[in-house]
Amino acid sequence: MKTIYLFFAARRYWKDDAVLQAAYRELCALAGDAEHHLITDTDPDVEAAADCAVLIPMSGAVQRRLMDTAARYDSAVLYAAYIRGNASPAVCEEMLRNNAAPSIMDVWGTLRRTHPRAELVLNADSLAETLTVLNAYHHVRGVTLLQIGATEPWVVSNASAPGVYTERFGVKIIPVAQSELEELYNTVEVNDKNLRLWYRWFSEGAVGCVEPTNEDISNACRMAAALAALLNKYNADGAALACFNLLRTGTTACLGVSFLNDCTGKVVACEGDMDSAVTMLLMKKLTATRLWMANPGLQPDGSINFSHCTAPIHCTDRPLHFKLRNHHESGIGVSLQVEYPIGQTVTACRISDEARCMTIHRGVSQTGPYETTCRTQMHVRFDQPEHYLQTALGCHQIFAFEDICSRLEKLAGMFGLKVL
Repeated sequence: MKTIYLFFAARRYWKDDAVLQAAYRELCALAGDAEHHLITDTDPDVEAAADCAVLIPMSGAVQRRLMDTAARYDSAVLYAAYIRGNASPAVCEEMLRNNAAPSIMDVWGTLRRTHPRAELVLNADSLAETLTVLNAYHHVRGVTLLQIGATEPWVVSNASAPGVYTERFGVKIIPVAQSELEELYNTVEVNDKNLRLWYRWFSEGAVGCVEPTNEDISNACRMAAALAALLNKYNADGAALACFNLLRTGTTACLGVSFLNDCTGKVVACEGDMDSAVTMLLMKKLTATRLWMANPGLQPDGSINFSHCTAPIHCTDRPLHFKLRNHHESGIGVSLQVEYPIGQTVTACRISDEARCMTIHRGVSQTGPYETTCRTQMHVRFDQPEHYLQTALGCHQIFAFEDICSRLEKLAGMFGLKVL
């Protein structure tokens, strides 16, 4: 997302140009490296292209000019720079004296009704949060996801047609035959450079290897290389992969899915679950942590043991211990058993119901028994466990390893999703 910062000041208030320029230079720190301009009565309109405009009234008598400017941008953020603490006391006092306060509310009262993506922010932290959400919104629109093979028949919660995701989110869905991935897998040479890198990454990084052989690890890395090549071929930002039919190749895609979700900007959801793939796409730009897709296992104490055979290793600020295991259901290939931290705040999310609804749940990881299910496991106690059960939209949940609930709620509103 390209963002531009525009500062509006009327000369009838800012009569001393030197004072105005000094205040503008101070406020420009907000913009960082982004493009920024001061617009006064005598300045022409700014024609620079951008997705989002941060609009900063520094006085009164700028309302009409500001409204006309906001209409030219897909997203508009109104920033109340005059509030104490947002600038030096002298500059805040000068903006107050020059009627910036009534100007802000005059504009906001109209902008919130006339602009589809208008936000009012009161401080720098709120501005950063709002821009993070808007960046996620603009990232999602227009990206490409692959549907590799048909959605597995037991995933019953996906939308009835790919066009539902396109209509709601602007995501382009390209169907790709699973045979195309298998053909790429068969062409990956054992001495492929990426294959060697990935082999070392997983074999040398693991604290243990239980079932897989060196050949198993090599074949799993070949599938990872093939999956990455397929995404690059279509210039895709991610995929929903029907992974179980791939078992006929003698390996699994678990390592490839884990690596792409962990170490790249792309997202891949297992079992052809497009709801999960789109959820991951929505969450990707909202968090600095990696994303994890997992199945819920209800527990007698009200917690839930989430598990999956794909998992990021760097979900927090440090690499986690992991073992190499085989795939739980099939007993072949290679998957990861990652040891997730205890006491970690997490956010679980899913979109579903014909891409109309979203669930958002905050929780904390806790200790619990290791069960005979998928390899990576994390026991979670949600803040509102009954609410999770009453609003569940499907099996798979997508986890961020921090609290991004408020960001998700804002993003849901931008896409017209009902938060259950």
